[in-house]
Amino acid sequence: MTERIRRAGRLQFCFCLQIMLALVNLQPLPAGAASLVEAIKDTKRSVVAIGTYQLLGQPPVRLLGTGFIVADGGYVITNAHVLPKELDAKNQESLQAFYGIEAQAKNYELDVVAEDEVHDLALLRIIGNTKLPALRLSGTMAPEGTRTAITGYPLGSLLGLYPITHEGIISAVKERSFAAYNQGELTAERVRRLRASFVVYQIDTNAYPGNSGSPLYDPETRKVLGVVQSVGVRDKTQKSAIEAPTGFTFAVPARFVSELLARNNLPGY
Repeated sequence: MTERIRRAGRLQFCFCLQIMLALVNLQPLPAGAASLVEAIKDTKRSVVAIGTYQLLGQPPVRLLGTGFIVADGGYVITNAHVLPKELDAKNQESLQAFYGIEAQAKNYELDVVAEDEVHDLALLRIIGNTKLPALRLSGTMAPEGTRTAITGYPLGSLLGLYPITHEGIISAVKERSFAAYNQGELTAERVRRLRASFVVYQIDTNAYPGNSGSPLYDPETRKVLGVVQSVGVRDKTQKSAIEAPTGFTFAVPARFVSELLARNNLPGY
């Protein structure tokens, strides 16, 4: 009789344990984590790698940065500094957007519609009738402490065509001029840009070469808050940016993207 009671007790314990484990496995993700998972999934569909393609090039593809789809799905926003200084027309080198992951990736030829050098932005058009999912732009500045994420192609060809996401917060909203980061002697244009300081986001997220042009977005609203422009480094070398990132990344607010779109008769928000 005692042995039966013991067996019954063991069976009941095992049954209760199985129920508890099942309940643990069925527990949903915390609200914040769930929203980030869905936000990354949605945002990745609108992020592209920016580079060049040359059939006989070695290698044929050069990845230069990141961009994201805007307006009616036929346009891309990136940083102006991501664009190549010139293309090898003789060997039919072209500006391209690479969309998708590795072997499944598609490439689309681009042309440059407009550049905003003051805010380091470029508006590109996908040549042809291709329409991709577009991201929505925020119409207001986000306050310090706002939870953010960036999705892009850090380190380009080193990591391949895999969009990667980093999470952080807006740590400061401050004035900054990008002209101070230009190399070479001062010119009248650079002096003008130096004086044209404007408010940018500083985020506590490590960005790397290749992240330039990535969307900075709010995982809750899925709206783009800004465009990743640069990262603070201890010295201006790619090696330093990779091996010793400072965790200080800067992004151009989305309102400047909206203004660039409006100047080209495209919807801004």
